[in-house]
Parts: sequence; structure tokens; C-alpha cells
Amino acid sequence: MTVDRTALIGRPLRAATYTVSEVDVNDFLGVVAESDFAPTDGSEGGTEAASGRLAPPSFAPFVAVLGLLKTFDWQDDFLFDYRTGTAMFGEQSIDFHRPLLVGQPVAISAEISDVYEKQGKQTFDVVEVTFDIKSREEGDLLMSGQQSYILFK
Repeated sequence: MTVDRTALIGRPLRAATYTVSEVDVNDFLGVVAESDFAPTDGSEGGTEAASGRLAPPSFAPFVAVLGLLKTFDWQDDFLFDYRTGTAMFGEQSIDFHRPLLVGQPVAISAEISDVYEKQGKQTFDVVEVTFDIKSREEGDLLMSGQQSYILFK
């Protein structure tokens, strides 16, 4: 059965939240070499200290992936049964607007921005999702971007 996912373009996905946890950041730093990263309180010499230490910039894609997975249901939103099909992450791009802080709660919003079919050895659909991640407390934009999912038929 062929599914036409192009009707999904423009569909907003569920809002989700995530808190940048000390445990997640420490686990991440335990497996990722961040030789140039020195965790600070984020104040950068300003008069007001930030509420938590900075998370490394390379931690942001982890937040984007984990957060986006909370915004959709494979079947309901992508018309895809992951139990019988194969799904992969595709391309991801992130624009950074402000650093993430450990302990910071964030809000993730996303929508399906494009769907198109590609042909390799097999035919597959690419579902592109755009997202914004904001501070839940201040509402400031922390990062925005795009992520794609590859769905094999």
C-alpha cells in the first residue's frame, strides 16, 4: 500500500518539554571529547550570574533529537508503522541563538515543513520537520532548525 504523506506538509506537531539535566550533560561529556569546553556559570563576567552552568554547544543536537522525538507519534503524525518499516534520521541543521544551561527547562515546537519521495535501491519518503526550542521560563529562542526522517516503504 502506497501512502501519500504530502498532505502532512504544514502539520503542527505536539508541544514537548525537556529539562537540560546534570546527569544527561555529565553522561554526554563522559563519551564526547570536548577539550575546549570549560563549564562555567554562564555569566561571562556580567553582573548577573546565570542560573546554571553552561551545557557544551555539542549537547544541543542531543536536546533537539530527544525533544523532537517527543513531538510526534510515528503512526498518527507520519503515517508510518515503525514495527514493519524502517526509519532513519537524515539531515539536521541547527541555528544557535543562546547557550543552554544545565537545569534549564525548554519547550519544543515543531511542524512538518516538507515531504518528498526519493529513489535509491528502494523508494523512500523524506519527512522534514522544522523546530524552535525556547526557554520555558523566559520564552527566549535558544535554537531553531530542521531535521529530516527517512521512511522506507
